[in-house]
Amino acid sequence: MSFGSIRATTIRADALRTLRVGLPLIGAQLLQMSNGLVDSIVAGRIGRAELAAGGVGASLWFVTALLCIGFMAGLSPTLSRLIGKRDSMSVGRVFRQGIWLALCVGCLAMTLLFYLRLQLDHFQLADELPDLISDYILGAAASLPFLALVMAARNVLEATGVTRPVLIVMALGLLINGTSSAVLGLGLFGFPALGLFGIGLSTSVVNLCMAILLFLILTKSRFRRYSLFTSVEMPQLSILRPMLALSLPIFLGMLFESGLFVATSLQMGMLGLIESGAHQIAITASAFCYMLPLGLSFALTARVARAEAAGGVVSVRLRIVSAAVLIAVMALITATVLVVFRQQIAAVYTDDPIVRNFAASLLLYGAFFQLSDGAQITLIGILRGLHDTRVPMIINAFSYWVVALGLGLFAAHIVGLGAHGLWIGLIAGLSVASVLLGIRLNWKLKNLSADQPQST
Repeated sequence: MSFGSIRATTIRADALRTLRVGLPLIGAQLLQMSNGLVDSIVAGRIGRAELAAGGVGASLWFVTALLCIGFMAGLSPTLSRLIGKRDSMSVGRVFRQGIWLALCVGCLAMTLLFYLRLQLDHFQLADELPDLISDYILGAAASLPFLALVMAARNVLEATGVTRPVLIVMALGLLINGTSSAVLGLGLFGFPALGLFGIGLSTSVVNLCMAILLFLILTKSRFRRYSLFTSVEMPQLSILRPMLALSLPIFLGMLFESGLFVATSLQMGMLGLIESGAHQIAITASAFCYMLPLGLSFALTARVARAEAAGGVVSVRLRIVSAAVLIAVMALITATVLVVFRQQIAAVYTDDPIVRNFAASLLLYGAFFQLSDGAQITLIGILRGLHDTRVPMIINAFSYWVVALGLGLFAAHIVGLGAHGLWIGLIAGLSVASVLLGIRLNWKLKNLSADQPQST
């Protein structure tokens, strides 16, 4: 059996190679999500107000962390392209400039978080929350420069296809975070109970530890050919400018996506407590499923960039076809789990039968959500590998804020579908994004075929 000029056996072999790179990244994403769950559990043990304040503080931290994640995301396709061209010396030079970028972006994110702390009194929060949120921010703010350095080192590992250390470090990070959050937050083993400040401080501690571990890994012999730490140069705009041209649209795209889900959650809150609670259950379960295609997209960015740089149009197409097979299988599995076990999943979060049944109904939409959401993030990962980030950002802005939110508001409030209408909007927006991104990828491949020889 063949797909065009690509045989099924070749597709299977390439899919396995993508999985070898992608599975550790999927695991790393799941572990990263678990850190937030651990912090919420510890905050809940302290008190109801601390749980609420910790949730708000973590949300503010995440908004500023997007600066670190988004602006460092351009490093992986840049390094992957250099590796594809076998330009090992330039890999080290670009990485060292990436460290400068990480420090600058991390300090900017930390400054922004401190600014948000000063604005807490304007958020119209319950009286006891601002001081508690402020405590969390004071502890967590120092984590942002370390997070940016973590992302810089992680991008090197993704670009080289050495992703298992990322999983190991993230697992150690979860262990460190769980221990330090409980010890510092609750005051175990003779330590003072620092409350939310202690939970925030554990976030800083774990990111510092992960940065140190990842940088130590990069000193190993397998990375010596790239001369990552052989010299120290001042920031060079000639290297940073093209990296920023890739990274800025990635950051904005992430901001648009996060903003959509925040806006949807706010709309759910306007509809009522049952709708809001059920939505949080459904969106959290969907987010865990989303980690599968997200991890896969990181692997595809690096693999596609290396193939494109080596001049192999057929190799690029092979990676795309094998990715389509993988994402279809993943979407089928996660959608089936959400449909078959929707009542059990909802029961994990709440004993309230009304909220549980409502959440179970939203999880049916979550099942449809899997294919469109998985397709769009996979296409974004492939396009990043082809150094195409500006047009995908525009596509996402239109799909999220015009189609998804616009249709969702119309269906929820005008048609009267409520929470179901907002989920219909999300599915429609992500589906439109997938179609438009697919058209964009097809156009890029035609240009690539015209510019490069058909070599493998």
